[in-house]
Order: sequence, then C-alpha cells, then structure tokens
Amino acid sequence: MNTLSPASLYRYHAAQPRSTTFALSVNGEPVATLLAEKADFAVFECTGPTLISIVAESSAADAQVKPLSAGIIPEIENRTIQFQIEGPRNLCIDVPGLKPLFIYANAPEINKPSAGEEGVHFFAAGAIHEAGEIVLKNGETLYIEGGAVVRGFVRSNGATNVAIRGHGILDGRYHSYAQGDRVRSVIFAHCTGVEVSDIIMIEPTSWMLVFACCRDVHVDGLKQIGSCMSSDGIDICASSDVLIENCCLRNDDDNIAIKAGVFEKVLHWTNNVENVIVRHCIFLNGQPGNAMEIGYELSTDRVSNVVFEDIDVINAHGDGAVFSIHNGDRAIVENIRWENIRVEHYWDKLVDFRVVRSRYNRDTERGIIRNIHLKNIRVIHAYFNPGCSTSLISGYTAEKPVHDVHFEDFYLNEKKVMCADELELHTRNTEDIRFS
Repeated sequence: MNTLSPASLYRYHAAQPRSTTFALSVNGEPVATLLAEKADFAVFECTGPTLISIVAESSAADAQVKPLSAGIIPEIENRTIQFQIEGPRNLCIDVPGLKPLFIYANAPEINKPSAGEEGVHFFAAGAIHEAGEIVLKNGETLYIEGGAVVRGFVRSNGATNVAIRGHGILDGRYHSYAQGDRVRSVIFAHCTGVEVSDIIMIEPTSWMLVFACCRDVHVDGLKQIGSCMSSDGIDICASSDVLIENCCLRNDDDNIAIKAGVFEKVLHWTNNVENVIVRHCIFLNGQPGNAMEIGYELSTDRVSNVVFEDIDVINAHGDGAVFSIHNGDRAIVENIRWENIRVEHYWDKLVDFRVVRSRYNRDTERGIIRNIHLKNIRVIHAYFNPGCSTSLISGYTAEKPVHDVHFEDFYLNEKKVMCADELELHTRNTEDIRFS
C-alpha cells in the first residue's frame, strides 16, 4: 500500500440527515455520510492515495466499486468494504439490496473566494441556510463552501460571467415535491459565460440544472442525486458552445437532455443547439427517462455537432434508453457522435432514435435525424436482456426518415455487432444503417 496522503473533511450541521445504511472512514477518520432519498453520499478532499473503509448495515458480500472501468477491486469481510483510491475521483458503491453510496473525493479548491467579497453570495460551512431564491447578476458568483447546505433555488436572466462554485450542497427541499411543488432548481436564461463547478445537488422537485438560450457554458465536477419524476440532470435548452465534464449524475429522468421549444406557454427557448460536448462523466438513470437524450421538444431549426465521449453508464434501470434521440418537432438533428461509452446495465432500450409526434410537441412539421455515429461502445449484455430489451430506429415517414447511422466497434459483451439482428434492432423509414 502506498503512503497515504492527508484528507480534508467537511463539517455539517447536526440537523443535516445522516445515513443509517453506511458508515464511512477515510484514512481511519470518520466521515459524515449523508442521506438522500435514492442514495447516500460522502464528500471529502484528497490529493493522493487515500484508504476508504465502509461498514454497511447488512452483508456486503457482493459489493462492487463502480464504474467498473475504475478497476477497483475492494477487500470485503462481512459488512466491511475497504479499498484505496489514488486521488480525487467520483465512485459509486453498489451493495445488492441496499441503496447506492456515492463517494465524492474532491481535489482541493483553487481560488476560493472570501466571505464578504464583492459580487459573491457566500454560504459558510457548518450551517443549513434557508436561502429561498438566489438571483445572480452580471459578474456574480454563488459560492457554497464544503460543509454548507443551501436550501433554495437559483435564477439568472440575461447575465454575463456568472458562476456557481464550491464543494457544498444545493438542497431542493426548500420546496416540497409531496405538496405539489415543481420548481426547477437552477435556471440560467439568456446568459453568456456561465460556470457551474463541483457543487452537489440533491432532492429536486423538477429539472435540476437548466441552460436556456445560453452561450459559453462550462459545467465541471457537478454531482447530482435526483429522486423524483422529472428530475432531469442537465437540460441544455436552445443553447450553444456548451462543455460538460467530470460530472456524476444520478437522476430519475434524463441525465442529459438537449431540447428547444416553448415551455409553460411563456418560456420561448427556441434557438438552435450547436457545439455541445459531454465528456468524462458517470451516469445513473432511474425508472423514467434516458441517460443521454436529444428531445423530445425540438421546436427549432437545427440541433447539430453534439458529442458524448468517455462516459460510464452504470445503469439505465427504467423504460428509457441509453442512447436516445426523440425528434418530435421540426428540427434537423445531425452530426451527433457517441464515442468511448461503457454501459454496465440497461433494461428497456439500448438505442432509441425516432422521429415522432408526442404530447410534448408543438410543431405540425416533423423533422429528420441524420449523420449519427456510435464508435467504440462496450455494453454488458446481461442474461435478462435477450428477448426483453430492444433497440429502435424509426423515421416518421419515408420523407422524414432517420438516415446515415453508423455503428463502429459496437460490442455486446465481447461480441462485435455487425448487423441489426445482433442488436435486436427494429427499423422503419430508415436509410443507410451500417455496421463496421
């Protein structure tokens, strides 16, 4: 075992709910293990080799450290799980029969702001802040210190150079899903130069992070645990020049959703979507929704140049898909690429590319889908998938087809897929679907 590096721990208010399922220590020091509805989580900072020990409430005999691509094989004895990480990273501990445990090992912060600094909404560690609405104007930053919990929601409209930063928690429980509240946690609308980095978002009542008609957006190191229907992770609505990286998203709807349209009759988010990159992320998708979705609302002229790369999909448990495009409006959806994607579990659909008409859509004209490339895809195809799981590619009509879809080095387990039958792929109104 390498010499362990020091770890920095956060202090949380005693009223912040703790896990009763897991107890965790880092380098022998107890770490606050916090409770969310669909998963528990622990957060700390480290710079190098760090020893993690977990005690579960019941047997951990078949526990796994995910994503599997991390290559971490834990030592397990009865209820205790132990392993070492070599530095900052996000992990999910999967113990059969128990909720997931997320480990967010952060790198130390750089350029941390100070309380009282001009233009900074600073929320300090050790407290639960009932903040309500937080409005960000030009040049302002919302900073949530590690150990702080902010209950509220964020709005920024028409601003430039705005940011949300810190290792703390943005908690959606300022509103109540049970009482019918449906409030999006964060909306940046018509903004330019937006940064969201490192925070943890939990307990939303609707979409979690929305960029509407924005440009020059960077999301880095975001963590989410969404636990309600419609808890989309990141919604890229009518926005361009967007980079999302190093995120760990667990949602009960789409992890990533790319959209454009009129929402609630008054939100005209109808710009084209161009130049979006999503990379180096971990996704877990619950009962509804899709892991990586374009659609359904696509009431715009064009969605183009979208890349998903180096993604681990730990699970897509529900009735959605891993790779999905649902074009329900008039848009031309083109030049979309998935590359170096690893899928550990899926249930209903693996690939779902369709031109459709649905309850979400407004345009009378249907669009098309073209020039789609899936390259170096590795899927664990479990014993329950054959005969139950499927893939779909369908145009609306022969005049509104899906065409030019290329599956290159697409593997189910160790078998390279070379035809539609091997993928259990059903097609209609398609042209030029090829495998290599």
